[in-house]
Amino acid sequence: MLPKRRRTRVGSPGAAAPSAARFPGVAIYLAEPRMGRSRRAFLTRLALSKGFRVLDAYRCAVVAKLGARRDPLPGGRGLGAAPTAPPPRGAGHRVGVAMPSCPVGRRTPLRDVVAKAQNARAGNLALTSRVHMRCLYSCGCPEVTHVVMEQTSAEEAICWQERRVAAFPPGCTHPALLDISWFTESMAAGQPVPVECRHRLEVAMPRKGPPSPVWMPSYACQRRTPLTHYNTSLSEALETLAEAAGFEGSEGRFLSFCRAASVLKALPSPVTALSQLQGLPHFGEHSCRVVQELLEHGVCEEVERVRLSERYQTMKLFTQIFGVGVRTADRWYREGLRTLDDLRGQPQRLTQQQKAGLQHYRDLSALVQRPDVDALQQVVEAAVGQALPGATVTLTGGFRRGKLQGHDVDFLITHPEEGREAGLLPRVMCCLKKQGLVLYHQHHRSEDPTHLTQQSHTMDAFERSFCIFRLPQPPGSAVGGPQRPCPAWKAVRVDLVAVPISQFPFALLGWTGSRHFERELRRFSWKERGLRLNSHGLFDPEQKTFFHAASEEDIFRHLGLEYLPPEQRNA
Repeated sequence: MLPKRRRTRVGSPGAAAPSAARFPGVAIYLAEPRMGRSRRAFLTRLALSKGFRVLDAYRCAVVAKLGARRDPLPGGRGLGAAPTAPPPRGAGHRVGVAMPSCPVGRRTPLRDVVAKAQNARAGNLALTSRVHMRCLYSCGCPEVTHVVMEQTSAEEAICWQERRVAAFPPGCTHPALLDISWFTESMAAGQPVPVECRHRLEVAMPRKGPPSPVWMPSYACQRRTPLTHYNTSLSEALETLAEAAGFEGSEGRFLSFCRAASVLKALPSPVTALSQLQGLPHFGEHSCRVVQELLEHGVCEEVERVRLSERYQTMKLFTQIFGVGVRTADRWYREGLRTLDDLRGQPQRLTQQQKAGLQHYRDLSALVQRPDVDALQQVVEAAVGQALPGATVTLTGGFRRGKLQGHDVDFLITHPEEGREAGLLPRVMCCLKKQGLVLYHQHHRSEDPTHLTQQSHTMDAFERSFCIFRLPQPPGSAVGGPQRPCPAWKAVRVDLVAVPISQFPFALLGWTGSRHFERELRRFSWKERGLRLNSHGLFDPEQKTFFHAASEEDIFRHLGLEYLPPEQRNA
C-alpha cells in the first residue's frame, strides 16, 4: 500500500495564519505580469510582516474555503481529505489516469485493468468538474479585495481581469484594480490607506452612440504623429497630469494619460465635442472628463490645481537640474528643500554632475536653438574626424524628428569597420578639451550588452559621454535678451554615444524617440510579436536568434509595421 501524500496547504507560501492577519477585511493579490516573481515575493513578505493578508493566486482563497466542505465524493473521500499518492509514472501509465493496483504475483485480465482505469478516469473528471463549478459559483470574490499592479495601464489591467472572471456568475463583485502606489502608501502607514481616484487604474468608459468616424490604431508606433497637431491644449493638459502621476510614482496613471495624449496628437482634426472621442483607444473616464471640462470652460480645475501645487512646481524645478531624477527630487522635497538656493546651501548633498547642473542651470534650462545645434555638430564632426578618420556623426533626438529647439543635443558616432569605434570617445573629448569647449563630462565605458540584448530594456550598454559644452556665441546674439548683455558663450547639454556599425540601426531608432513612441514600439514588439527590442537589437527569445537590420526600415519590416519617418514619431 502506497503511503499518503502530506496534505497540501493552499495559500500564499509562508502566509501568516488567519489569526495573525490584522486587517481581515483586506485581501491583496499582487499581479505578476510586469512585477516579476522576485519582486512579487519581496512585496508579499513585506505585506505579511505588517499583518496584511496576501493571496498567492487569484482563486486561492476560494479553493481554500472549499477545502473545508467535505462533500462525499466517489470512493468515500471528501474534498478536504488528503489525496492519495498517484502511482509512479512508467510504462503503461498515462498522466491523468489512475491505474488500479495489482497484488504482487497475481495476474489481472487486461480488459479488467482497462475497465477500472476508465472508471477511475471518469471519476477524476467528475471531481475536477465539480470542484471547478464550485469554485466559480461560491466565489462572490470578496476574498480578493485589492488587486495591485505595477507599470500596468488600465487597458492591460482590465484585459487581465476579464480573462480570470469571465466565467463568474452575474452579480459577482470584482476587486479593485489598483496601482502599486496604494500598496507602498499602505506599507508606509502600516495599515490600508483609503483608496483614492489616483490609486485606481483608469477604466475605459462604455461607449454609447455611434463610434468615432476616425479609426485609430491602439499602439503609437502604428500611427503617424507629426510635430505640430490640432489639439495642443488638450494634449498638454493630459501630459501635465501624466507628469504629476510620474512624480507620485503612479506608473499606471502615468501611462494612461500619456497614451490618451498621444491619441490626441495623431488626430487629423481638432476635437470640438466629446463625441469625437467615442471609439478611440486609451480614453478612460478620467481623460474624457478632463477633455470635456476643457471644451466647455477652456480650463480644467484639476489641471490648474496640479500646476499651481507646491509639490508639482518643486518636483518640476528639481528634475530640470542635470543629473537629478524623480527619486532624488522626491527625497529632497520630503526633506523640506524647495528652491535652488536651498540646494546651493547644502553642496554636500550633490554629486559632481548635479553641482555642474546647478552651476549652469540658467543656460541649461533655456532652449537650444537649431543654429546652435548645427554649430555643435560641426565642432563634434571635426573632433571625431581628427580622432578617427572615416567615423560618422549622426544627430538624433528631437532635432532629428523635426524640432527647432530642445533642451539637449544627442549624437551617435560609428565607423564602417566593426570595432573601430571602441575607445573613441576619450580621444574625442581630449580634442574638445584642448579647444576649451568642455565644462563638464562624465564618461561611461561600454559594457557587455548580452544581458540587455535579450530584454526590452530602456537603457543601453554603449560607450557614452554626458557633457556640458561651452558654446561660443557670435556677436549680436539675442541669447542675453534686451535687458542684459549677451554673454560670450553659453552652456549646452550634449550626449555623445559610440555605437558598433552592426547595432547602429537599432541605436538610431532608439535614440531618435520620442520616449512614448519607443515605449510603445517595445510594447508592440513583445505583446504582438513576442520579440524583445532595444537599442542593441531585435531578439527572438523562443528561437534564441537575433534579427539582422541594415536600416530602420528593416526593423519596421521585421515587426510587420509600416515604416514611419522620424518626423512622424512625435508621439
